[in-house]
Amino acid sequence: MKLGVISPYPEFTNLVREISIDMDVPLIVKEGALQRGLAAANLMIEKENVSAIIARGATADLLESKLKIPIIKITVNNFDLLKTFQTAKQISSEIVFIDHYENYSMYDIAFIEKLYSVNIVLKRYQDEQEIADIMQQLKQQGKQKVIVGTAHCMERTAKKLDLSCFVIKSTKEVMIEALHRAFETARLYEREKLRQNHLQTIISHAFDGVIATDIQGNISVFNNVASELLDVKSHELIGRELKKVHHPKLKKLYGDGSEVRKKISSFGNQRYVVNRIPLEGESIVITFQETNKVIEQDSQLRRNLHNRRFYAKYTFSDILYKSAEMEQVIELSRFYSKTDKSVLITGESGTGKELFAQSIHNESNRNKGPFVAINCAALPKDLLESELFGYEDGAFTGAKKGGKPGLFEMAHEGTLFLDEIGELPIDLQARLLRVLQEREVMRIGGEKIIPINVRIISATNKDLKASIKDNNFREDLYFRLNILRVIIPPLRERKDDIFVLVNHFLQKNGEVNYLYDEDFLMFIKSYDWPGNVRELENVIERMTTVGKVSNDMKKILLDHPIGILNQTEKSLQVKGSIELTLGTLEEMENQIIYHFQKSYQGNKQEMAEKLGLSRTTLWKKIKKLDIL
Repeated sequence: MKLGVISPYPEFTNLVREISIDMDVPLIVKEGALQRGLAAANLMIEKENVSAIIARGATADLLESKLKIPIIKITVNNFDLLKTFQTAKQISSEIVFIDHYENYSMYDIAFIEKLYSVNIVLKRYQDEQEIADIMQQLKQQGKQKVIVGTAHCMERTAKKLDLSCFVIKSTKEVMIEALHRAFETARLYEREKLRQNHLQTIISHAFDGVIATDIQGNISVFNNVASELLDVKSHELIGRELKKVHHPKLKKLYGDGSEVRKKISSFGNQRYVVNRIPLEGESIVITFQETNKVIEQDSQLRRNLHNRRFYAKYTFSDILYKSAEMEQVIELSRFYSKTDKSVLITGESGTGKELFAQSIHNESNRNKGPFVAINCAALPKDLLESELFGYEDGAFTGAKKGGKPGLFEMAHEGTLFLDEIGELPIDLQARLLRVLQEREVMRIGGEKIIPINVRIISATNKDLKASIKDNNFREDLYFRLNILRVIIPPLRERKDDIFVLVNHFLQKNGEVNYLYDEDFLMFIKSYDWPGNVRELENVIERMTTVGKVSNDMKKILLDHPIGILNQTEKSLQVKGSIELTLGTLEEMENQIIYHFQKSYQGNKQEMAEKLGLSRTTLWKKIKKLDIL
């Protein structure tokens, strides 16, 4: 840190150098007053990179108005003033006091006149030319008056004009006090400059163009992005008043100076997203970015999140259904979405458990956070442990350099979905339980405890109570996971949903006006669908693909790996024979139910098992037929 001193006269210079030696403080000293002092100060800043400058009186005022670094002003105190007037009184009782306009009302002239029994005429100056003019006037008046002044150049001018002149000098104590102030000011200035440099670096590397002004409305920030987007150099605009700059794009960005957020502004073929925030005084901050860049960044972020499974794609509106059973499940799941408690989703394979997990996350207060999913049955134990909890550098052979955060850390402030939780190894269950209880995690090979805020949604198609009895699943973990329960019914218990799904899958495969085959209509609702929605989708894909080269729907269904037709024909072996009159699907379904009602003498449990329906669904259909 370097300090500079602008000295007004040689004695002052000698005094400063003496103090520099005594205090062992390096000071850069240049002589000059007013304009000459300003020129010396600029040279000092440019070549010596000083952090602050000490100067006297009017010279200090001039430097402060022209320079951006701190200026420490040495003022004339009353003791120095009295001492100089006492010396001047010895020559004449008529004294002309020439002082700068900035020092107006600093001194009690009437008191000094009374104290020394002198007459003081006050003259004020703004620059060196005014000093010369005042002294020339005094010379022309021809009166023998003594001059007292605060600018050293008066001595030189007085000597030329043969006038008596005394310049008020500064004492050593005043200079030492100014030096202490300079050190403290320079230290604060360097700290602020470093902070500003950091801020400028951050702003320069922002994605948005950033323009900001100071409290007077002059441009103080104009980052690189703004320069590129507006095709103008920042140094051409820094320091200029923003609202008076004649640049078409800049004037449009400024507008009327009022606040706007995320406003779309067009500049020819280009469009920008603009934010304009007025601050105190005339200060304003404007940020802007090309709309195509915003769209590109948003798309890239979504792709990254989706690829890393950190993005929940589905919502409850994506769940297709018609049945009352699914209506109840969705209503309950929506209610659970509003809490942060753990949810256990149970259901057979293919019923859409992850679809529900994503929907719960997207309707929760955590929907802005990540959705992280992992299948506990898809990874070996050691790999699963490192994926869940992460690891430190060197934790094991092959560990990634620098370590890796686990999924619990990645899901912070969001949701962690543990699919197939029933397959989690028993020793990992204990560690998972501790994380759920303590809400903190420790990486493999680590020593640092990492607090987490994660909601757990787990799913399984296994009977966890049976697993507990077989000692394959911890009972305490079960109760920790099973705070809220969502049970997704299999497709065979909600057959009202089948044709909603069929039509969706047909459209998905590009078949908008697909003509159903009679075999398909006959058997689709009586088949058990052990693979649930996933199996139904596979069948529809087979129909739309193989059906284009074969018109034999019966053969297509028979070729299905599970054998839909065979299982359906077997399931329809009932007491007595049944003759169906072809009609609409609902009419044929009514014929089958009517026949079963007679054949099983109203035994609804047996009827439901044979038809693959729940007792509730069967009861509703029988009630509708009015054959109770």
